[in-house]
Amino acid sequence: MAKVKRIKLRNITMMKPLLFWLTCIGLAYGLDYSACKTYYKQATSVIDSTRVYSILYDDVPHLIAFSQKPLRSPRIIKHDPFLGLYLFSGKLQKGYRLKPLDAFAHTLPLAAVNATQAIPGSVVNFEKGVFDLGKFSTTLPKDSVISTICYQSYGISAYGQYFVPKILIDRFLSARGGQYGDIGVRVAPNLQATKDQLPKGVIVEQIDIFFPQRLLMPKDRILAINGREITSLAQFEWLVADLVPKSKAQVRILRNNKLLEVSVQVDRRYGGGILQDTFFERYGVVIDRDLVIRAIAKPLPDGLSQLSVGDKFIWVDKTPIKKDSDFWHFRQLLSQAALRGKVELLLLHDGVEVFLRSNL
Repeated sequence: MAKVKRIKLRNITMMKPLLFWLTCIGLAYGLDYSACKTYYKQATSVIDSTRVYSILYDDVPHLIAFSQKPLRSPRIIKHDPFLGLYLFSGKLQKGYRLKPLDAFAHTLPLAAVNATQAIPGSVVNFEKGVFDLGKFSTTLPKDSVISTICYQSYGISAYGQYFVPKILIDRFLSARGGQYGDIGVRVAPNLQATKDQLPKGVIVEQIDIFFPQRLLMPKDRILAINGREITSLAQFEWLVADLVPKSKAQVRILRNNKLLEVSVQVDRRYGGGILQDTFFERYGVVIDRDLVIRAIAKPLPDGLSQLSVGDKFIWVDKTPIKKDSDFWHFRQLLSQAALRGKVELLLLHDGVEVFLRSNL
């Protein structure tokens, strides 16, 4: 007669977490996310009309939310205006453990899950710059999480196909969250093949016309910051973002085939992410997509102090401004004007075209 081996109760207890994990994996591959919908209801809530998600950071649950529009609530503890992330007070029954968007994540069948829907799909980009969102293969349901195992998430929905990944949420919940350093330039990847033995670096495209010290110039190749070599655009963005405002950054550059090192005083960043980035943000100036000024919070310097709400920018130094989603051409024209130390603007003011000249 065959012997039947008895399983001790202690072993069954130890297997429960493994069984739960295997069940969730099976649900993921079978595209049955009913358990994940249930978990979602326990790990999210609504506070003052805003969906909040319980996220584990350093094994401590935190309630966070994403919104492109400013939120108001007495329970808001912290806010990152560049990413649209908010930290709320409170605690929920369950929480999500965040996972990185690494190569393994791109091999998994994922789903965007909320209380009523589970839309299968996959991640179509890797983690990149300090303001770069993750992208899903299809439009995300409202207030969803990207998941494969019910209690694990790769991020929370933002808008369209985009979601906020772990790397950005982690930074927000850290002591640095909401603060970004700036050295007064906007850069591009170095796409040219280099024959020298220097780091690949990044290329300066634009300089901030209002930056306190303009020591870096367009076409400078930034090789290293504080001794750390620059190998990609994303690495540059993260390195600069973590610089402390009012500190000194030692920046090694290649300018006209000459190696130089400049000491730049770090300032705080004012534009980027979901915020506009025209350089005018330093003075609380809001410019809409039609290049019309909608708000001015602080007096502007020199001749620019004549700008007023309702003015529309038409050209900079006789070059018409091209409309684009991130104001790149507007910044480019302003940057070129900064090299000359002065700018001439054509504005539409109260229906009349007027010229404005200012030193920069």
